[in-house]
Amino acid sequence: MKITAPSLVPSSVGVLNKISEILAVLEKGPACLPEVVSETGLKRLTVHRLVLAMQELDLVQADEQGQFIVGPRLARLAMVAQHAIADRELRRELSVLRATTGASVRLHQRYGDQRICVAEALRFKSAAGERKSVRAVAIATDPVSRVFLAWRRFSRDHVTRDDAVACSRIRHRGWVQGADEGGLVLAVAVCGRDGELAAVLSLSSPSQRTRRGGSYGCQVIKGAVETAARIAARLSAQRGTSPAKELEDRVRRVGPGSVE
Repeated sequence: MKITAPSLVPSSVGVLNKISEILAVLEKGPACLPEVVSETGLKRLTVHRLVLAMQELDLVQADEQGQFIVGPRLARLAMVAQHAIADRELRRELSVLRATTGASVRLHQRYGDQRICVAEALRFKSAAGERKSVRAVAIATDPVSRVFLAWRRFSRDHVTRDDAVACSRIRHRGWVQGADEGGLVLAVAVCGRDGELAAVLSLSSPSQRTRRGGSYGCQVIKGAVETAARIAARLSAQRGTSPAKELEDRVRRVGPGSVE
């Protein structure tokens, strides 16, 4: 993916406009001092002074050939922005699923022997409003945990043939539902392109609100599976080529060169 500079709209602060012009040149690729001066139309001394200051702030670095490139701080900022956009899109997916199913929707990821709810769209908002949850829960025998366990490589945790067969069935189907403390839970695997488990999407609601009182209907399951597939695609795309990754690659090629 090629990084394209947006149309530059001057601000009311002159020095920021000059810095923005310099960064717009570096967005296209490495550039030496004369090139930056030529493309920006700024005075050589002005460009040199600003670039030195930008280097001190890690906004600019010099590669082994002495050309200027974007610095590591911009790479970090790009990743933060990318994650913020992805997080907003993820929450939109969860909210739509909540609206169509009437269930509370959560996304869980695994950290060691615990799972953490990293995003949620609840049936009822709390007084503080919806926000990312960081509750850590030990992996047990509930539906969400069963999906996580199904993707764990067979080891001493799978001590019986029945356990191994149950895990194989969950991996093949991609989802499992069952009772939990809060009612009925549907847990759906969110898998990457390599088939590895990236997260688990869950729907939960009081048993009396579900179809037949004991299970989710086919349409709800289908909607959850489709949402999980879209989330998986977003996670895969986020790990692939992106503006943040391209900036990271540029920074990785930086050598010990410095501005003279």
